[in-house]
Amino acid sequence: MDRRLAIKGGRPVRSDPFPEYPVVGDEEIEAAVRVIRSGKLCAQVGREVAEFEQEYAAYHRVPYAVGVSNGTTALHTALAAGGVGPGDEVIVPPYTFLATATSVLMQNGVPVFADIEPATLGLDVRCVEKALSPRTRAVIIVHMNGYPAAHLMEIRDLCRARKIALIEDCAHAHGAEWEGRKVGTIGDIGVFSFQQKKNLSVGEGGMLITSDPKTAEFVREFRSFGDLPLAYNYRLTEVHAAVGRVRLKRLDEENRLRTENAAALTQALAGVTGLEIQQPGSETRAVYYNYVMRYRADVLGIPRAKFLEAVRAEGIPLPLIYFPLYRHPSFRGRNAYGRGCPFSCPHYKAPQDEQPRYEDGVCPVAEEVCDHANIEVKIHPPAGTADMNEIADAFKKVIAGLEQLR
Repeated sequence: MDRRLAIKGGRPVRSDPFPEYPVVGDEEIEAAVRVIRSGKLCAQVGREVAEFEQEYAAYHRVPYAVGVSNGTTALHTALAAGGVGPGDEVIVPPYTFLATATSVLMQNGVPVFADIEPATLGLDVRCVEKALSPRTRAVIIVHMNGYPAAHLMEIRDLCRARKIALIEDCAHAHGAEWEGRKVGTIGDIGVFSFQQKKNLSVGEGGMLITSDPKTAEFVREFRSFGDLPLAYNYRLTEVHAAVGRVRLKRLDEENRLRTENAAALTQALAGVTGLEIQQPGSETRAVYYNYVMRYRADVLGIPRAKFLEAVRAEGIPLPLIYFPLYRHPSFRGRNAYGRGCPFSCPHYKAPQDEQPRYEDGVCPVAEEVCDHANIEVKIHPPAGTADMNEIADAFKKVIAGLEQLR
C-alpha cells in the first residue's frame, strides 16, 4: 500500500465507485409497468396503495397504515392528527433532518429543541421533561441512522401523563426493533419515508402507522381532501405503492446485509485509535441507515473536517449533512412565514422568558455531535465485506499518516 495519503498525492485505497443504492430489478420494473398498463395511476381508482397499506400494517403488527406522498407530509399529517395547531409547542431533537422540525411550522406550531443523549443520539428524557410546558402538544422521537432511540417507555409515560401525542420519526429505521417491537409501534403514530436513500426505498413516498382507529380515520381524511376544516392532497401514487410492495418483501434481507456489513466494519476497525463505534442498545436491533462512529480530535490531534477530507480522498464517500436545526434561518430569525409567524402568532401565549431558545449552547451534546464528533458511513447493500475492509483500510491509512496532515 502506498503510505502517502491520497490527499498528498498518494494512491487512494479505493478507486472504484462505491456500490449504488437502491438496486432496482425486474420485479420492481414489472410492478411499475403493471400499474401503468392498467391506466389506474391514482389511489382513488387503483388498489396498489390499499394493498401496500395492508401489507405494511401486517409487517408492523398494527391494524392501520396510511400511505402518503413523502416523509415530510407524513410528519405534517401526524402532527395534525396529534392535535397540534396555532400556539402549540412540539418537542423535537436538533440532531435530525430538517423536516422533523419544519413540519411543526407547517401546522403553525412552535418547535422546542431538547438535547440528545450521547449513547444512542436519541432524545434525552431529562431534557424532554425540562422542555415540557402547558403549551406542549406533542413530542417527536427520531430513530436516527437506524439506531432505535433510548428511553422510549419513559418518554411515552411523560406524554401519556400529560395527554400529549408521541410521534416516532422512523424515516431511518424501517424494520428496527426495540425490545422485540418494531419502531413506530411504541408511540401514538409512527412515521416513515420511502425516499431514494432510505432502507425501504421507493424514490419518494411515506407511511403512517397507528393502532388507534380514530387517528387512522383522521389521517385518511387529512391526506385526501377529506371532510375536515382543512385537508390536503398528500396521496401516495399507485406506481410508488406497487414498487413499495416489492421492496417491502426484501426489507428484512437487506437489513440483514446492512447488519452483516456493520459487524464486518466493526471487526475491521477493532483497535483503531481515535474512533469510537456507536453500539446499539442491548434491547434494540439497529438497521444501519448509517454506520456511526465518533471522532476523537483530542486523541488524533487534527480537526474532524481535515480528517474527513483525507479519508474522502482515499475513495470513501462520507456525507456530512446534519447540523443543530435551531441554526436554520427559520428558527434563528423566528420568521418562518415572512411575518414573524408562528412565533408572533397571537395564539402563542408563551411569556418572553419561556419562549424556546435557538442560539448555540441550547443543546450542547447535539452541537458536539454535529460539529466535531460524528462520522456517518453508508454501508448499504449491495456493498459487502470487501467494501467494508476498504473503508477500514482508508481510516487506518489516514490515522497512520496523520503527520502528513499536520
